Amino acid sequence: MFRKKNVKMVSYILSGLLVMSNVCLPTLSVYANESEITQESILEENQRTDMEYIKIAESEMDATNIPEEKTNVLERTYEGEVMYVNPINTCDIAENTDPNYAYAVNHDTVYQGSILNVNEMRWYAFGLNEKSKITILLQMVETLDADLYMFQLDETSYQLSLIGGSAVSGTGNSEYVSTVLDAGIYYFAVSGYEGTGDYAFAYFQSSTDALNEVNDTYDTATSVSINSSTTGIIDSTFDVDYYKLTVSNPMIMKYSISSSTGYSLLFAKKEGSNAAIYSVDASTNTVKVNAGTYYFVVYSQDKNYSTTSAYTVKFSKVFDVVDSSIEIIGICDKANINFQSDSLGKNCYVNGNKININYSYKSSSSNSAGSQSYNISINHRDDVYASIRDDASGPAAVHYVSSTRPAMNVGSRAVLMLTYNSADDFYAIHCRGTGSYSMNTLWTEMDAVIVLVDPSTGKLVDIVSYNYFYDFAPVGTNSITFTNPYSMTLYKF
Repeated sequence: MFRKKNVKMVSYILSGLLVMSNVCLPTLSVYANESEITQESILEENQRTDMEYIKIAESEMDATNIPEEKTNVLERTYEGEVMYVNPINTCDIAENTDPNYAYAVNHDTVYQGSILNVNEMRWYAFGLNEKSKITILLQMVETLDADLYMFQLDETSYQLSLIGGSAVSGTGNSEYVSTVLDAGIYYFAVSGYEGTGDYAFAYFQSSTDALNEVNDTYDTATSVSINSSTTGIIDSTFDVDYYKLTVSNPMIMKYSISSSTGYSLLFAKKEGSNAAIYSVDASTNTVKVNAGTYYFVVYSQDKNYSTTSAYTVKFSKVFDVVDSSIEIIGICDKANINFQSDSLGKNCYVNGNKININYSYKSSSSNSAGSQSYNISINHRDDVYASIRDDASGPAAVHYVSSTRPAMNVGSRAVLMLTYNSADDFYAIHCRGTGSYSMNTLWTEMDAVIVLVDPSTGKLVDIVSYNYFYDFAPVGTNSITFTNPYSMTLYKF
């Protein structure tokens, strides 16, 4: 905790305690007389010599191309527990060339069979107690072209209705079905179209993520919104999940995945004439995006999957980029402070609020002992700029505790500290005392000032240096107190 008082002390050393990421706060000095109050003296004492910006990527992020390779189930076939299901008749085990003798299939199991005759059909069945996603990958030897047909059973009439399937031309080609089905009884047939030979298929089913599925392609991607989280699963070795995020304004955002199974959340594609995505901080998946639509994919590089271990993806806005001229940003998540500036430090924003440090304090009084007149002002003109260069006192997040002469009462909270400069004087201290108050006289103009700014409004909270009441006035108990438990990371486009 740091406290500046109006006693005649040389300085308060802050730089050893107020440490930030890439930014170190300066020594704040108390000046003994007006001849020392210059831009050079303020900036020299408050310079952050180790200040450094992280460069935001100039080129866009590369999209990740997810391979569509399928596991070769023919190489890992085995005889599963072959079950017979017959909802119409009760009879002994028979060949499954008729739907009345279909074999029941179970989740996460590979089955094998043979088409012995041209146009032969082999039948299988499964039941769903609730809305579920089912996935079937059928593979066959090079001498066979088999198709996959899906049917639903009408449990009243016992009629089968065709509801889907897969029919890729050519021998040896795979067939793939991934769909969401309501509760009920379903059949599917492996139908020989050309040739004969062995086949195998893998069957998966899951009800955990049925509301979002099937989102295995760009066209079927699940729509998500900023500042939202979505839960899903990778339900088979073939499953990938696509998510589509549309943003209307440029922003800094983060995307993340929480997964105990080691899944990855990757940028996959963009759409829109102005869409662009740039890496801000790859270690935290922080990016800058322009208005557009962006696709992300959850993918298991190790082909892990689970119907019980869910993942959660989240897309969080850090802040809107409020102006196309913005080239500097500072992020302090702990303090919830986000700073933006153009390259000159003239257009500055905090948490989306335009910063304005205009200030005026006037007061006069007199009695038999003498008179006092105070006129202190900051004129935030167009030529006044914040120090955002590498060799100057850049933005910092600090925790304002209290002060006796604030420009605005905000309570104890995190605030932004900035140093402002100009080629011409813009900060005036015109204070005059007569008689017994003559020691309070200070008449000067300055072209530099260090201030605290309220993140919720962009307005001045208090003047840190040079402050007439905390640094000069020899009478009274005025003070300002602030601490720095924060670090701010600075980026440059």
